[in-house]
Amino acid sequence: MSDAPETRPCPDCASPVRAANQSFCDGCGAFLRWDAPAVATREEPEAPRATTGPEEVTTPLPAVAPEPEAPAPEPVREAPRTPEPPASDHPSAPAPSPHTVARSLLVPVPEDRPSEPAVAAPVLPARPEAARPAVRAAEAATPVPGGTPCPACSLANAPGRHFCRFCATPMVPERLSTAEGPYAGRRPGLARDRSRWIVRALIAAGVAAVVVGGVLGGPPAARAVQDHFATRVPVHPVSWTASHSAPNQEPKLAGDGYSNTWWGTGYAGDSEGQYLEAAFAEPTDLLSLLITPGSSKNTTQADGQATPRTFDLVVKDASGEIRVSHHRINDGGTQRVDLRVRDALSVRLVLRTAWRADPRKQVAVAELEFFGRSVT
Repeated sequence: MSDAPETRPCPDCASPVRAANQSFCDGCGAFLRWDAPAVATREEPEAPRATTGPEEVTTPLPAVAPEPEAPAPEPVREAPRTPEPPASDHPSAPAPSPHTVARSLLVPVPEDRPSEPAVAAPVLPARPEAARPAVRAAEAATPVPGGTPCPACSLANAPGRHFCRFCATPMVPERLSTAEGPYAGRRPGLARDRSRWIVRALIAAGVAAVVVGGVLGGPPAARAVQDHFATRVPVHPVSWTASHSAPNQEPKLAGDGYSNTWWGTGYAGDSEGQYLEAAFAEPTDLLSLLITPGSSKNTTQADGQATPRTFDLVVKDASGEIRVSHHRINDGGTQRVDLRVRDALSVRLVLRTAWRADPRKQVAVAELEFFGRSVT
């Protein structure tokens, strides 16, 4: 038998150790001498030795069993676990020694960890773009043999259609009933009233005729046009005279501005031929006058006097020419009488007939107002 002692296998990979004093394993490189106890060897019977002296008896020491290994305290942080060595088939393989546990704490062993998913790079938010609709080219409609042609696109349509199947144009012209009017939703047509244009044309023609007549007719015609459009202002006489007056009914009362005072002829009946005259301080262009007949504006009074019915206006101008005009007014109420006399110096009202003439009443004039051209 061989004298070489047997050694225990490597505690990590269970590879046999070739020498008892070997520090590292040849298979995995594990440290084998970490304060480990002496390697237990298997005893074999020794051969008898020859002795010359008394035989020495040697008593072998009893084999000491290895102490059970205390579990290592768990750290707060879980340390990487060392894979357990495969079980050895050798019946004498001892339990892991303390140096193996210490080495597992110092030398980390890689573990099979699941691979973490890759983190995608950050992407800025954007507005999603809607899918664009696909545009298809319009296909030409197939004409119908013997159909009715469209009045717009001339495509033949099947008989009985109301609208063209290609351009939707009505196949039959629309006809509206004048009795029922347009259908709902239809905008009514614009009414062309030509009468207003005729009126406007006549007015324009009249204005043009007046202007042209004034220019071609000479100064009198031009003055007539100016008098028609002139601004009227009150003209006050400086003196009043009359052919005859009743007591307390003086001529100046006809121009005092009050309608409840009046001038009276002092004669009963029509007082035909009696007059009332107003004179101006300087030549005045008279356009019209206002006359209030009777003793008051209210002609329904029982004691009201008679009022002028017809009379003559005799106007004397600055050149000494006398112009006479005949006028007729109603019974009662303020009324307007046109004169249109240039450079007038005096105006005389001569009575002809009267309203409500009575032997117990006299003809009265409450107010007589004159209006001329504005100097501005």
